[in-house]
Amino acid sequence: MRKIWVILGLLLANGAYAQQAPQYTQYIFNELIINPAYAGSKEIININATHRSQWTGLEGAPTTQTLSVDGASRNGRIGWGFNAVNDELGVQKQSGVYANLAVRLNLSETAKLGLGFAGGASQYTLDGTKLKPGSTKPDMAIPQGRETELLPDARVGLFFNTERFYTGFSVANLIPFKGEDNLLIATPRRHYFLSTGYVVDLGPNFQFKPSIMVKEDFESPTNVDLNAFILLSERIWLGGSYRTAAPLFSKPQEDYELNGRNAWAAIAQLYVTPKLRIGYSYDMSLNDMKDFASHEVSVGFYFFKKQDAHMMTPRYF
Repeated sequence: MRKIWVILGLLLANGAYAQQAPQYTQYIFNELIINPAYAGSKEIININATHRSQWTGLEGAPTTQTLSVDGASRNGRIGWGFNAVNDELGVQKQSGVYANLAVRLNLSETAKLGLGFAGGASQYTLDGTKLKPGSTKPDMAIPQGRETELLPDARVGLFFNTERFYTGFSVANLIPFKGEDNLLIATPRRHYFLSTGYVVDLGPNFQFKPSIMVKEDFESPTNVDLNAFILLSERIWLGGSYRTAAPLFSKPQEDYELNGRNAWAAIAQLYVTPKLRIGYSYDMSLNDMKDFASHEVSVGFYFFKKQDAHMMTPRYF
């Protein structure tokens, strides 16, 4: 069997494990998928769709699709949003929908602070019909059909931004679950996200944007993304990301290799028009999965207000 089925077999054999948050590379251009306080920060109607194929060519490898829409009230003080996610890993699947609401506070002429909340529900599914046991004798530990669980979910966040700087903090999976009703369904684990970035002018047609994101669940090593981008002529973002793990708040198990969490990504975003953005990222793991690349495609569309129709410069965050 391929590696992914071995991994899933070990998970099932050892009972319930908390589900990890879906992996994204292009969240840098749409933080609504990780932070509800981002809703309305662009002060225009913003639509984004993403498809990610991780470890392409590996049977049962993760695939993720997201769709999000957000905007702001006329005075910009209230942000609203909607996002949906579909995440599949082998025989496991998560499908969720969320409504987002953010209050935007003007701290100065250019500085704003968003306080956001998201509520929704996710359906977690384990499809035993897709499992391929190595024996013709049924294994009572492996479900023969589909196991599903519909769970409510809530998120909160803060998002501060000026014209050049941003920082955000959010907490996902606020509602705890013991997982006693169905030990085979991987219930969500609470995750914490911290992100920040800054834009620096390098010339009349060049901007440099470094950023960082930290993802933590206090059960496994901390995930850290280090990102750097160049904006060319206000039209093309080119850059990359390095993803690694560090034992900042939790001590990894003796057989847990931190180097196995390392990966890099090349990312490009093109504003075909002031309203239409397309993006692509190519990820490569720096471990035993290096033979299986990951691909992510995104599309964004903006609906400008009449007073913003002259705005040709894409927002930096």
